[in-house]
Amino acid sequence: MLEKLIELANNTTPEKRHKLAHHVTELFIKGADSYQVEEIALFNLLLENMLPLMEQQQKKKISEKLAPVRKASRGLAVSLAREKIDIARPMLTTSAALQTDDILKLAKTMSQDHLLAISQRHHLESNVTDVLLERGEQPVKRSVAANSGAEISKWGARILVKLAESDETIRDSMIERSDITETDLEKLISHMPPKQQDAIHALRHQNEELVHELFQKASRAVTATTLQRKASRINAKVMLKDIRDEELTLGKAITQLALSNNLFEICFLVSEIAGLEQKYVTNMLLRYDAAGAAVLCKALDLTEAEYRAVSKARTVQNKQPATTVDNWVADYQTLSSRDARRLLSFMKIRLATLSDEAA
Repeated sequence: MLEKLIELANNTTPEKRHKLAHHVTELFIKGADSYQVEEIALFNLLLENMLPLMEQQQKKKISEKLAPVRKASRGLAVSLAREKIDIARPMLTTSAALQTDDILKLAKTMSQDHLLAISQRHHLESNVTDVLLERGEQPVKRSVAANSGAEISKWGARILVKLAESDETIRDSMIERSDITETDLEKLISHMPPKQQDAIHALRHQNEELVHELFQKASRAVTATTLQRKASRINAKVMLKDIRDEELTLGKAITQLALSNNLFEICFLVSEIAGLEQKYVTNMLLRYDAAGAAVLCKALDLTEAEYRAVSKARTVQNKQPATTVDNWVADYQTLSSRDARRLLSFMKIRLATLSDEAA
């Protein structure tokens, strides 16, 4: 069967090859989750053999369609990733078929446009970002700094903090990261204009009391809380997978859970997406004030309506007056997304420092 299809692809007109490749790709995409292992291997091998025969525009379409398909073969993904950037970009930015070793080799050999696409992946290990920072020009370095899913080594952090002295874009991105030290954070702040420094220090001061309270009381609060997992058809772990696969937004997931007053699952989702331990998230959502909850929700880009849904669930849990929600939402409107992201980063950095000091 395979040999006949390859022979057909080799000995037919470009137009027929185009139709054959399109047909095979569509069949693969539609059945990738239900085909047997042998069938998946057959589709991948067929497409790998047909790839050299495809025109550039068709390769581009194939790359766009196969990039989200987890069962596309590693060989096919690498071949497409080595093409011109218009073809390679979808694979470089999103393909799960590419392994870290593949990404590393591509980062060491490909063009600046390819490096920029790699820097935009949802997750990058530090050995890859080191190469991107070493080989990449300014747009690549800026992209790495802004990518919260890119792991930064100690060497990488030093490079970016140094670059931030003269690059405001990198500086602003680094200030919103939580994987840097307090020493690095102070260096970044010191290179800001005086008024911005004052504003940043004011935010940190406002946040400091909350951080210390979270650290001192979080474990006890989680242990003592009456917050329970509610029986529900909604599975937060399934939601998390859908969010990461970009099939569901965090806001919609949280709204669904909030409608059933399921704060337990909301805490789980927020913890996973925000990268903050669940005991701290739970503590913030159970507090009678909204300072911590507002920062979390705004930093994660929840809309006013989504935040209102969470607030209603919080008042039900805490047995607070329904009118409290309007006050919280009014305050939420005045909090900027940038300040919220910075506050969340400050929280995570300080909590990590306090934890290290207590160890």
